[in-house]
Amino acid sequence: MNYVLEAIEITKRFPGVLANDRICLNVKAGEVLGLIGENGAGKSTLLKVLNGIYPHGTYTGTLRLNGEEIRPMNPNDAMHLGIGYVPQEINVLKYFSVAENIYMSDLHLARVKDRASRSPFVDFKGMYAATEKLLRDNHIQLDPRADVRKLSIGQQQMLMIARALATNPKVLILDEPTTSLSSEDVDQLFRVVRKLKERGTSIIFVTHKLAEILELTDRVTILRDGRNISTFEKAEYDTGRIIHDMIGRDLQHMYPPRNVKIGEEVLRVEHLTVAHPYIANKNLIEDVSFTVHAGEVLGMAGLVGAGRSEVCMAIYGMAPIKSGKVFINGREVRLGTTERAVKNGLNLVSEDRKIYGLNFVWDIKTNIGISNLGEVSAGPFVSEGKLRERARRYFESLRIKAPSISTKVNTLSGGNQQKVVIARSLNTQPRIIILDEPTKGIDVGSKNDIYNIINDMAADGVAVIMISSELPELMGMSDRYLVMAEGRVAGELSGEEGNDARIMELAVSTFK
Repeated sequence: MNYVLEAIEITKRFPGVLANDRICLNVKAGEVLGLIGENGAGKSTLLKVLNGIYPHGTYTGTLRLNGEEIRPMNPNDAMHLGIGYVPQEINVLKYFSVAENIYMSDLHLARVKDRASRSPFVDFKGMYAATEKLLRDNHIQLDPRADVRKLSIGQQQMLMIARALATNPKVLILDEPTTSLSSEDVDQLFRVVRKLKERGTSIIFVTHKLAEILELTDRVTILRDGRNISTFEKAEYDTGRIIHDMIGRDLQHMYPPRNVKIGEEVLRVEHLTVAHPYIANKNLIEDVSFTVHAGEVLGMAGLVGAGRSEVCMAIYGMAPIKSGKVFINGREVRLGTTERAVKNGLNLVSEDRKIYGLNFVWDIKTNIGISNLGEVSAGPFVSEGKLRERARRYFESLRIKAPSISTKVNTLSGGNQQKVVIARSLNTQPRIIILDEPTKGIDVGSKNDIYNIINDMAADGVAVIMISSELPELMGMSDRYLVMAEGRVAGELSGEEGNDARIMELAVSTFK
């Protein structure tokens, strides 16, 4: 069998961690290969080996491209060898155009006025023309002259893919490309991937979403604990078997059943309005009202940009409230700051862990413990023993994969970083918790763990608001639904009324 790219017996060690243990991976021409595994399974490490982020000599094993050994020393080497890489995190130059973003790393990939003399002056007309052709050939709907600051997250993701395609790669690696995308953006991405497949480009597609594996890929390789577990051809796909190989156990219920008696009203929001931060005389959120009860999981549904996160950030004191009232346990409260929200028993798990969730220079235990220092302090001093004991409780219950609670969070995979964010919020022992995309970037086994934690919180009488762009997840976990569109409440549905068609019908509502 002739493979375009082969990784043979790749072993990569870090202090105290064997991240890749003799991993083998291969992809054929015109094939979409799925690469899946739990957080900490070794996927990201392997991708960084393939991309030259971990240079030749820092690992053992062999890389081959079209049968010949390659030894990339950095990402630029990998790019020129024919390996394109699109990382999970959005990474664009926001003060430049689409065309400049695509060709900034090597302006001579686009036309310049005098290629022979390698003139320092860029032919912008030629660059825009080259960008337009690149985007047209790859069916990517972007304007070469567009200001990147005005692009949606989905458009920025497509820009990153276009940037990788500018070098005409033999292999394109897509690391969790759909994490922050709407369903429409995902459809667009899949169309681009299929066009690349038709042209013979090899794709390595990394995702935690099994539905994407089943729909898009031709073959899937599963890693667990830094080792190869199995590889299946498309004809062999079986969801139960794939999940078992990913997590090493049978998963009886993806969405565990919950039998909790819903109690009294805990949170009531009346006529909440939030002004737009950049546009005068325009509201970002308009007249939003809802309630949440003890032991209830309220699912907030809606399309990307519907205002779900903005409502919750305003309640949590992260955005100024123009008008409206917030009641906790029947008493009106004026929150205004996150400190007041926490003191009133409310906490939020933000979907943006980089900005709002973690301090990346701290270790796990400090990131968890900082949210509730009163519980781990003796007078003015923090008790290291109490801090370790409290952090370890969440470290173990959330199954955070790391050598110890003293591990720096910047060394963790994205999914394990997300677990630390959740642990940090749970450490405040909230009576109301807002979970904004709590399973974003998390593997199927860890998702199930978090679903069980949500059920445990509900059983303890915590009122839960859950935002999720994955409709099956929202339907599997919610007792009731609040559907938003264009910054307003489009409708409210009971658990019995909520189905995907009805929720989506409300989510695409328009208001005059």
